[in-house]
Amino acid sequence: MNTGKHFPEDLPMWGDKKNSVPEVRRFLDRLGAPDRQLKIIHVAGTNGKGSVCAYLTQAFLDAGLRTGTFISPHLVDIRERILIDNVPVSPERFQAAAERVKLLGEQWEKEGGSFPAYFEFLFYMAMLIFQEADVDVVMLETGLGGRLDATNSCAPIMTVITSISLDHMQYLGDTVEKIAAEKAGIIKPGVPIVYDARRAGTAEVIRRQAELMGAPALAVKDIEESFSFLPARYMRENATLAKRVFELLKKQPELWQGRKDSAQLFEDSVRRTHWAGRMDEIYPNVFLDGGHNEDGVRAMTEAARGLCEARRKKPVLLTSAVSDKDLRHVVAAFSEALQPVRVYVAPLDSYRAADASELARLYRTDGVADVREYASVAEAWRRARAERSEDEILFGAGSLYLVGEILAAERSQK
Repeated sequence: MNTGKHFPEDLPMWGDKKNSVPEVRRFLDRLGAPDRQLKIIHVAGTNGKGSVCAYLTQAFLDAGLRTGTFISPHLVDIRERILIDNVPVSPERFQAAAERVKLLGEQWEKEGGSFPAYFEFLFYMAMLIFQEADVDVVMLETGLGGRLDATNSCAPIMTVITSISLDHMQYLGDTVEKIAAEKAGIIKPGVPIVYDARRAGTAEVIRRQAELMGAPALAVKDIEESFSFLPARYMRENATLAKRVFELLKKQPELWQGRKDSAQLFEDSVRRTHWAGRMDEIYPNVFLDGGHNEDGVRAMTEAARGLCEARRKKPVLLTSAVSDKDLRHVVAAFSEALQPVRVYVAPLDSYRAADASELARLYRTDGVADVREYASVAEAWRRARAERSEDEILFGAGSLYLVGEILAAERSQK
């Protein structure tokens, strides 16, 4: 057994076989059904899941509740996926949960079942850890999709669906309506659902599923002006959605258990929220953003252009991508909307890495005159930071994996 600090990160991403939701449910029951003792807010969507979870986590902490948060992917350390009171779980607690899941997984295999796939393994660990920590509320982010996701085995007190766009089409469908149907698979009978309703086609799919399941539904269309302090429109959209969820949950006495309502405004909690890699200014005029699909890139570039105009500076881009993305559309979204004066490209340190030379070619074809290619993200980052002039803003964007490698490079220099 691998007992190193990164266990179980050496498990394959999907394992030999991705288990069905009923199989995941049976495995959880064999673990003692830790999730049944948790008050879970289940969050699905294409973009914004992590931000909504982050805003809610901070708001509940400010209200005096103990929180558990399960998110993916991590940026630098795998323990970032399992947070207790917004702090990555300790190595000792992480290891103990991993040992428990591994032991049952091996027994499960002997009985003819499939050993948990990577995401399932971490989900089981999170449920055990949150039960042991006796958290008051859990923010549970889906992995891929919703209907067939391992997390859909739980019984939440509320479901949330953030914005939906084209991503992972080989798994979820080739239209936003088909993808919305997969995301809407998390809606449970009688359980309230709050959802982003700004796109009519996807909103109608969700509304119909909620009606079918007898789930009280709250459609969110407008953006609250009180979040104008956030630098990106998509951040304001996610904060508004999270606020609606929080307001509904405040009406559930079984969650608050007699606690007095927090005197803090939700907007104050949002101001205190730090969500790494989402329009994250890590140095003056140096931003990181993990938007990686066409809509995510469009939202990021809209915010970036606004920043450049407000600060009267020119945009510079450091970027990379995974190979299963539509690189042509992502490149077009960056080059046309951001119009960077200079682009740095490098391959990710991953078997899923897109070809950096192909990325560079696409940017040149799209009209970027100055495209510089490097052998690693760390090298590209070092050069980009050193070469940034005072009249430029540097954006590291295009992939959460890229953001993770940049943050890892930063840590290694400290």
